Amino acid sequence: MEISPSNDSCAYGQPGIFRGRLRFDNPRLADYSWPLCEIRGRKPGPRLCVSAGVHVNEVSSIEAAVRLQRMIDPETIQGSVSIIPLINQPAFYKYTELVCPIDGRNINFTFPGNRDGTFSEALCDSIMNEWCVDSDCYVDMHGGDLRENVSKFSIFQRTDDVELDALGRRMAMCFDAEIVMGLPAAHMEKSGRAPTAFARHNRLALMSEAGANGLLDEGSISFHLEGVLNIARTLGIIDAPLAPFLNARIPCDEYLWLDCPVDGEFHAEAEPGDRVTKGQRLGTISNLFGETLAEVAAPETGFLLWRMTHPTIPKGSPIGAVAVEETSVYR
Repeated sequence: MEISPSNDSCAYGQPGIFRGRLRFDNPRLADYSWPLCEIRGRKPGPRLCVSAGVHVNEVSSIEAAVRLQRMIDPETIQGSVSIIPLINQPAFYKYTELVCPIDGRNINFTFPGNRDGTFSEALCDSIMNEWCVDSDCYVDMHGGDLRENVSKFSIFQRTDDVELDALGRRMAMCFDAEIVMGLPAAHMEKSGRAPTAFARHNRLALMSEAGANGLLDEGSISFHLEGVLNIARTLGIIDAPLAPFLNARIPCDEYLWLDCPVDGEFHAEAEPGDRVTKGQRLGTISNLFGETLAEVAAPETGFLLWRMTHPTIPKGSPIGAVAVEETSVYR
């Protein structure tokens, strides 16, 4: 990586607060640089990497990454916290929903990437193998694109490694979440989110989700901030007790997508965070004459994770997702 400091920055790698720009080594990424803030204590210790802005309209998570830079004192920590507040640089000021405008790919589902692949693939590879190469934990913050309402939840990847699973679960529980999603081990078989790709290499990554409709809201910002700070406390970077928890942090182990059965207007009858039962009607699809074309039902008993808020949805596109609560003792 090529790292350049701003005028008010300490030298990179030295105790203090570094602010500047990062360029990855991959030539496919050469036209872009990334804002980087790294807070480093005087004592060695764990390294925590934190990002936001994989989806540029998920603004509460981006704002949390900006505020986080001012909430950690290098004089009182050991180790370091490295922050990239906006990953999807090609979409900055373009408000592109979900994808990178260069290659049309959703970065969130492109990990672990490919050094010789498209822009998004090269970026995911560089995040994993350059910026996060020596991290003890990577947290990728998300939540609430222009047409989405998202419950407060965290994600880790379940594996067949008991110790890694326990660590991932412990760190995911650092967020004051309504739901803590342990993705099924079957996700490890294909490209996907950062927690999945990192787990394939026995490394730890998490996601946090909170926000709605591309709007800043203090509750979602605080959710991301306090969760990351709790992870820093748990890792031993910050010497302080964890912030208190107010939500249930219900463990779930299945993530079920809901696709729109027909073209039409979706009228929701459940909201993110609601408990739903198998077969319960979550909403209806109607045409522009007000005639009901189809009903959308919960595939299993669980919790509505998120839903689309713009009613116009084409057939086959996601409407939302349901999380299924764990029914067995966690390994």
